Amino acid sequence: MRKGDRIFGLICLGLSFWLIFESRRFDYLTRYTPGPGFLPFWLGVCLGLLSLYLIFNTFVRKGDKDDDKPILPRKRFLLRVGLILLFIAAFAFFMDTLGFTLTVLVSVTLILFTLEHYKIFKSIFYGLIFSGSVFLIFRYWLEVDLPKGWLGF
Repeated sequence: MRKGDRIFGLICLGLSFWLIFESRRFDYLTRYTPGPGFLPFWLGVCLGLLSLYLIFNTFVRKGDKDDDKPILPRKRFLLRVGLILLFIAAFAFFMDTLGFTLTVLVSVTLILFTLEHYKIFKSIFYGLIFSGSVFLIFRYWLEVDLPKGWLGF
């Protein structure tokens, strides 16, 4: 696991140098406020510091029991990830047809029922609560129009 952490730390360190370098192309400050280069610069600095800590930590810590674990997860977990990706793709595909609110309701219900093994009525209830909350937040608080389906909501 330490070798994987070192490789990941080096990749993130390279990404942080790239962020800092590319942020120099934009203005750091504009008049009295932070400019478009402010966030990428500090994001690169924070990512670089955390990457250096991760790399340093791999040399300091003693042998882990995690070092013997396989790198890839078991098939059961890969199946879960595949199902989640399938649900997300179906969500994006059906959103214009069914509408955002109904698609969220169906997606949350399916995820809770199939992956978390909730009972069907409990899954539907949580789906209704979640989709209703998202609708109210986006429609009335943020005043954003969500995609409407053939049912009109």
